[in-house]
Amino acid sequence: MSALDRISIAALGGTAAELAAQAREAEDAGIDCVWAPELFRSSVTQAAWIAAATERIGVGTGIAWAFTRSPFILAVSALDLDEMSGGRFRLGLGAGVKRLNETWHGVEYGRPAPHLRETLEAVRLIMQKAGTGEPIRYEGTYHDIDIKGWVRPHPQARESIPIYTAAVREGMARMAGDVADGLIGHPMCSLRWLDEIVVANFEEGLSRSGRERSGFDFIPTVCCAISDDEAAAYDAARRTVCFYATVRTYAPLWEMHGFGDAAASVSDSFRAGDFGAMPSHVPDEMVDAYCAAGPLDKVRSRVAEVAERGDGVFLTPPTYFIPPEELDAYQRRIVEAFGPGKRSG
Repeated sequence: MSALDRISIAALGGTAAELAAQAREAEDAGIDCVWAPELFRSSVTQAAWIAAATERIGVGTGIAWAFTRSPFILAVSALDLDEMSGGRFRLGLGAGVKRLNETWHGVEYGRPAPHLRETLEAVRLIMQKAGTGEPIRYEGTYHDIDIKGWVRPHPQARESIPIYTAAVREGMARMAGDVADGLIGHPMCSLRWLDEIVVANFEEGLSRSGRERSGFDFIPTVCCAISDDEAAAYDAARRTVCFYATVRTYAPLWEMHGFGDAAASVSDSFRAGDFGAMPSHVPDEMVDAYCAAGPLDKVRSRVAEVAERGDGVFLTPPTYFIPPEELDAYQRRIVEAFGPGKRSG
């Protein structure tokens, strides 16, 4: 199966009713999985809602902030969602950024790759032993778990639930190769960053852990702004670039292609409260490096290049600093253009 036959999208409906309707449309179009993001809504409640509204499509948390919930809550939530969806659930976990963990949630961030590895291992252990009644013991730097006298009485939909992690930088990609079942790429990845940083490092993790590439599911992401009005598509995409350019974690991503100064200018405008000036600092070349914007043929070519590097591909519209109706239009164009059911129909 081609990676282009396994298209993932994000759950982006403005209302709960729209989330459900969008998921059903994606299911009818042959989309492989809908991933529920976490920023303005809980990824877990969205996943439950989407699972109830659909019958066949995969449902995932994409991503759930791993450090803001205990491994126990993550594990039982995943088991619940897998049961409710009839075995369609995928648990996507990520570290998020330091500031949000510490100032929004009041939780320890630590070293994110080792922290996320421990969280994943602890969640997997709890899920594996949930129905056995056996003691559950996990000792690490970030988690010290000792569960006795507990057995989950509810049926499990299947033997194991796949756990995906999100990664941008080298350490997180290596960690994914070490222990995760799959990796979800970041929307702001250039082809060179994918090859030299993400793929190279998860392959190193697989190799050092004695794992086979065939058992690992890599889903790179492309931010797609499909429109015959190329200027409008670029404007929408550059606004999403702006959002990520304000995050210091991503500085090496911009610097690789010589856009460090542009990203710094975006950040300066953001900190000054001059939000209207932010997009002016993002040149078209920067959009081209990280996004696919313009007419469908142009977008399709970029998506095909990314798909060559993965087992599936996650397509997301521009999502920041644009009106909701514009976001919805870009999302619909993705489903209509890339849904395997639409292509064959």
